Amino acid sequence: MKNDLARLLALRLKAKKKKPHFVIKESHFVTRIKARWRYPRGRHSAARQEHRGRPALVTPGYGGPVAVRGLHSSGLRRVIVSTPKQLLIIKPAEEGIIIASSVGSKKRLQLLTLAQEKKITVLNFKDVPARVASLRQAVDERKKHRISVLQRKSTKDEERKRKAAEVKQKKQKNSEEGKNKKSDSSVSEEPATKTEEEKQREIIEKTLVKRH
Repeated sequence: MKNDLARLLALRLKAKKKKPHFVIKESHFVTRIKARWRYPRGRHSAARQEHRGRPALVTPGYGGPVAVRGLHSSGLRRVIVSTPKQLLIIKPAEEGIIIASSVGSKKRLQLLTLAQEKKITVLNFKDVPARVASLRQAVDERKKHRISVLQRKSTKDEERKRKAAEVKQKKQKNSEEGKNKKSDSSVSEEPATKTEEEKQREIIEKTLVKRH
């Protein structure tokens, strides 16, 4: 079975090497026409009639064997994976995984380590151990950076709270000093008012004595 698969893959590679680049017939002569494929439908089209010197038509003869169509060059069937749950269903002997491009580095590291444990072939990475090491290093650095950011934030919060407490304490002290000043001034004013009243009484008494 493996020998047959290898032979079919070799035949596909040979057919691929012989396969021409299919383009629109006018793309050779007109610059504004892009070099893409479209089937020629004209009644008198030389390309459709396969005249000599015209671009080749897409025909079944250029294709590879049907049994290996869509397979990877290693002979494994491609399966796109984005979660560990999808990875557990993979058959390592028949299928190889392609980790989706939308997967983040943390989950990518998880998938690669799990693939190494299950001995599953990862088709979109050549050196899986090196990739795992680089991802682990990146994740550790990101974690350290996050911890340092949180520490800086906590120190700033503590400093802010300390300053707020100092301001509050200062305000309380100023208010207490103001109250003490007011009480001192009221105490000092009371005897002055008393002496004035006494003076007025003395003057009234003197005037009364003079009249008598």
